[in-house]
Amino acid sequence: ASDAGGESDPLDLRALTDLLRGGWVFIVLLAVLASATTYAYSASSTDLYRATAQIRVTDPNSGAVFNGVQVRLDAQRDVNTQIQLLRSSAVRGPALDGLGADRDLVTSISESGIAETDLISITVVSPSPKVAAKAANLIAGTFVVQRKKQVGASYSARADELRTKVETIDERKAVIDQRLADKALPPEAAASLREERASLDNQQGELRSRATELDIEAATRSGSAELAERAVPPTTPFTPTPLRDAALAGVLAALLGIALAFLRERLDDRVRTPKDAENAVGDLPVIGEIPILDGDRRKRRISRRSRRQIAPEQSSYAESMRALATNLRFSGLSEKRTRIMVTSSGSSEGKSTVVANLAAVLADAGMRVVVVSLDLRRPTVGGIFGIQDETKCPGISDVLLGDKDLPEALQTMKLDSGARLVVLPSGRLPQNPSYMVGSPSVGELFDRLESADVDFVLVDTPPVLPVADALMLSQLADGVLVLARVGKVHRRQLSETVARLAKVNAPVVGIVLNGVPAKGRYSRYYGAYGYGTRSYTSTAKVAAE
Repeated sequence: ASDAGGESDPLDLRALTDLLRGGWVFIVLLAVLASATTYAYSASSTDLYRATAQIRVTDPNSGAVFNGVQVRLDAQRDVNTQIQLLRSSAVRGPALDGLGADRDLVTSISESGIAETDLISITVVSPSPKVAAKAANLIAGTFVVQRKKQVGASYSARADELRTKVETIDERKAVIDQRLADKALPPEAAASLREERASLDNQQGELRSRATELDIEAATRSGSAELAERAVPPTTPFTPTPLRDAALAGVLAALLGIALAFLRERLDDRVRTPKDAENAVGDLPVIGEIPILDGDRRKRRISRRSRRQIAPEQSSYAESMRALATNLRFSGLSEKRTRIMVTSSGSSEGKSTVVANLAAVLADAGMRVVVVSLDLRRPTVGGIFGIQDETKCPGISDVLLGDKDLPEALQTMKLDSGARLVVLPSGRLPQNPSYMVGSPSVGELFDRLESADVDFVLVDTPPVLPVADALMLSQLADGVLVLARVGKVHRRQLSETVARLAKVNAPVVGIVLNGVPAKGRYSRYYGAYGYGTRSYTSTAKVAAE
């Protein structure tokens, strides 16, 4: 997928493989649907036959009986001219009239020149093979006959012009003869007239000879076109071809599916890999990669709350939590990192589950941990530790309102490993959560918790984008972890979340990717976790003391 800033990774073979692996079902279904639809349509279509006749465009000088001075300057132009004449109604109309009632069976007519030759193909398509061949031959024959008539008429017209000139010369000769009959005509004038009359006799002889030659040309010329090959009725239809059409449609649909998959990949800006997150947030590191807690896909359909649990100690989920805890501790070697706030861009990204399991891992490591449920809108962290309804038991809201003392609201939890941690539930939900979390009493409460010599105070908060609670609480934290649900949060949302936290100078430690895939096209971007063989479906037993 492209980066949030508009940059994109170069497409390599592995990326292409991942893309095809992730979208192969869609691509195959699209290809199968296109093939089946095309096959059904093609198989139900009418059979069409194609017949072709050929005519040859001849050199205008090739049929000459007598020597001429004509020159054929452009052979291709002659061919193109003949094609346009073939397409005229003067040729097609009389030719198709010869079909009678079968004229309606002609589906299409096309004329084309054959490259590097003087041949023109006349192709006719029809549901009837006989009609296709007959129509092609009629068009070719009609054209050849018409061209011959046109050329013959042209030569005859030129011969008639020459004979008209002979008649004009006869009139002049008659005038000369009349003048020669005059006895008073001087001898010099008579000699000149006799000389002129002899010249006119010679001209008449040449004109009569040329007219005779033109008559012969008119009778023998082929008309610059001749039939080269007659069309024969085809034995098999050229269309439809159901198998070929279906195969072609399947290939084209598969290519379309791949193109759509690429387009979807480029338009999808959800966080799917560590690099996606780093591109969205700039210099902030990804300090944790948490797999999906519930590995049984069938049980995911039962309820959302069934996945909010403490992971078994020897599970890949717990192992990823230990890695996150280690990164968190080492990131604060030179700084005080006691109050750790966990937030996210939007809801349902798994903050409460991560807070609870991170607290359990730290407690197993011998740390003194207090979990504070400061999501006073949709609190869930208490339920993960076995508190049935944390809004009905004493919690932080009661302490802040002065209705309960802090020791009354704190609940000590014992994990399966024997380790203990303390949970401060949300308590009753206030009408104005933002007012409550922004009060100075919250900072004083954190100071009281730290004075009890705790190692970590883990604070579960609302998401950043919908409400301002997390931004206010971040001023009291020593470190902020921004959770990003893989495949759910968009890069622009994550970028906006970090930008808002930066505006209030929140001490953001890094990004934690939650719900990373163990299998699938994006799994190769994540490292393996230690115990991949244990199921995540068993729930750790927790007892409140």
